[in-house]
Amino acid sequence: MKKISKFILYLYIGLLILAGVDLILTSFRQNYPWPNLLAANYSMRSYSYLLKDKKFIKGILNSIFIASISSLLSLAMALPLAKKIFYRIRAYKFVGFVISLPFLIAGTSLGLGLLLFFKARGITGSKTLIIISHCMFIIPYAVRILKPGYRFLKDNLLYAGMMLGADNKALRKEIIFPILAPFIKTALIMGFILSISEYYLTLVLGSGLVESFMTVAFPFFIARDRAISSAISIVFLLINIIFVLIMEVVFRLVFRSKKWTL
Repeated sequence: MKKISKFILYLYIGLLILAGVDLILTSFRQNYPWPNLLAANYSMRSYSYLLKDKKFIKGILNSIFIASISSLLSLAMALPLAKKIFYRIRAYKFVGFVISLPFLIAGTSLGLGLLLFFKARGITGSKTLIIISHCMFIIPYAVRILKPGYRFLKDNLLYAGMMLGADNKALRKEIIFPILAPFIKTALIMGFILSISEYYLTLVLGSGLVESFMTVAFPFFIARDRAISSAISIVFLLINIIFVLIMEVVFRLVFRSKKWTL
């Protein structure tokens, strides 16, 4: 059984490496004579085109801003909700049901419902609406990620801290945050990835007026330009990888300085 598991794992890793290498080569490959896949014409055309496309650059900046704000706001709202559900505070069943609604309702219905709601009030085509919609989409995932963190945050630890003379601020600083930090970091990263990859809600609530990474990149996928599509995919991966690295550095610096507050 262990040999089969290792074989599946190595096969999965190998396929990922092959797919990554092919994606990188395709982003530089303009055409190739079949079946000589390596004997192709390589150039920087796709990357040069994207760098000169102001609309694409603007879409990236808008998406980074929207995804960052959406992930932070979702985390701020998901923390008390996850605590309420885990500790079974009053009406926790109703809260859990409401949080799970985005999983039950299709994105199309959610997007159209939000569009009609805000359009009736004369509010459409703004980043604020997109951030609100993304938060509704991210919060269920954030709650599911944060909820197991409270399982490690047992009452015995808090009682021990209070018996040793720690006040509420010290408890949050020395016990609560260090235990929840990995889950908070994961929720932030997941929220960022979900937001920046969201297409339908961004398009509908933005009314085509707010350019984002996905709304700008989608026409290139339809055009079937494999070089530019591959380059866009690599840019997407790089943005997410950079955000993950930033989160890792920030949390490492916070833990080293021990000057955090929650």
